[in-house]
Amino acid sequence: MSTNKGPLDLFYRDCLRVGSLKCFAHFHLYLKGREELVVTVFKGEQSPLQAGFRAIDRGSYASQFPPASPASNELDVHNPEVTVFLIGAYAKYNWPYVWLRSLIPGSTVEDMDSPLDVQATQDWLQKELRVWHIIEELVMVNVRPQPVNPFAISFESLLEMPPLERALQAGALASFLKDLLMQNTRYAPSIEQDFAQCLDIHFKEMAVVMPLVPGRSVAPPASLMAKPS
Repeated sequence: MSTNKGPLDLFYRDCLRVGSLKCFAHFHLYLKGREELVVTVFKGEQSPLQAGFRAIDRGSYASQFPPASPASNELDVHNPEVTVFLIGAYAKYNWPYVWLRSLIPGSTVEDMDSPLDVQATQDWLQKELRVWHIIEELVMVNVRPQPVNPFAISFESLLEMPPLERALQAGALASFLKDLLMQNTRYAPSIEQDFAQCLDIHFKEMAVVMPLVPGRSVAPPASLMAKPS
């Protein structure tokens, strides 16, 4: 078996990683498989009715544009409070694209079938962008007023999780936010605050759910697995 990795290999690993993260304040992620990541952006009070992107002009190259999963497969296509996007990185095309998956004013069937003109996907290979750069653009273009930090954490949602799930999710979020900070992101001050709070939650909860005696395997009590009332 060949060990050569294609240009999408890192992209797939990024999707697998961020697709398991929850409790973002401005968007929700759903990993549909190796090649597809659904991004549901929560609209702000002043958000535009349109999705903020236009479909790529196909011109005479319509046959070169990749198909995506049918829009009818997404659950929130009719929800006016969100805008749903599909990030698809199909091996056949060796490039990530974004499709609109919400039926909103001004959108047409062609808009749903054609990839959107998203700058982060155009610059993906040249600037060595990651999947979270695409998510960042989707949030910043569609949420009004623009958030101070597109990757802000909803700690209210995090604290509603059962203790064990909360501890693991807080640790995973802290790891992701750490990587953002190492990339010299312009949202560093806000991300640093969320990073510190995620770490604090992770270590406090792990001290509760982990066995107190080293080497002793103890199943956590049912009360720890239940959601708080």
